[in-house]
Amino acid sequence: MIRSFRSEWLKLRRPGVLLSALGGTVGFSVLGIVLGLRRIGRTGEFTALALSQHGGFITIMSRGSEFIGIVALGIAAFAVSSEFTHGTLRNLLVREPHRLRLLAGKSLALATLIAGTVALAYAVAFPVALAVAPGHGIDTSSWTSGAGIGSLLSGTGDMIITALGFGLLGVLLGMVFRSPAPAIIAGFAYTLPIEALLVGSLGSSRNVLFAQQLDAIASGGTSQIAYGAALAVAAAWAVGAVIATGALFRWRDVAV
Repeated sequence: MIRSFRSEWLKLRRPGVLLSALGGTVGFSVLGIVLGLRRIGRTGEFTALALSQHGGFITIMSRGSEFIGIVALGIAAFAVSSEFTHGTLRNLLVREPHRLRLLAGKSLALATLIAGTVALAYAVAFPVALAVAPGHGIDTSSWTSGAGIGSLLSGTGDMIITALGFGLLGVLLGMVFRSPAPAIIAGFAYTLPIEALLVGSLGSSRNVLFAQQLDAIASGGTSQIAYGAALAVAAAWAVGAVIATGALFRWRDVAV
């Protein structure tokens, strides 16, 4: 598995891949700060007073969790499906015939990339928010207190879990479609319009849909979905996705 991990990082550390991952995640994080601050006063929760609390930064960042997750989904779907379209998977299987070991190493490499980009995005977005938030009437002094730093660290961890969940969905879709474009489009369609339509027509479905749970985790829980419940349901989805991905990779033929 270690060799598979290292070989995947040889691909992931190419400038095009790294810049896309870092640029997309950091860009959406900063954009989320800017757009989030423009929403102050439009809802009861998004007020300058509420955002002046120690968890204000995480509250703002959680509004962009879905976009960060979509970047993670796209990265994972592209990395997996491109192995089929470029014909490189069969060469990897010659060197590592144990398919599940190969899949585990590749998935672990993708997970470290996604986690690293999210951590870097929060590290960049935090000083940006500290600089621009006072201009919107927000007192950021509590953000840098002990409780504020604790909230920052826990919120970053929650967003990493969320991004990894979206990444896992991307791996599954890449394995199903074996082509980047349909895999990424299917991921976008499911996480945005499809789940929105399902929640709009059947409100109780938000308690079981995967992306809804991931969004709730990024927010530390919501009024509709408790944090613990979101973790439990998302974990069940993740186990199912891992089993399905492993079965597909283990038993489907690879074109020569």
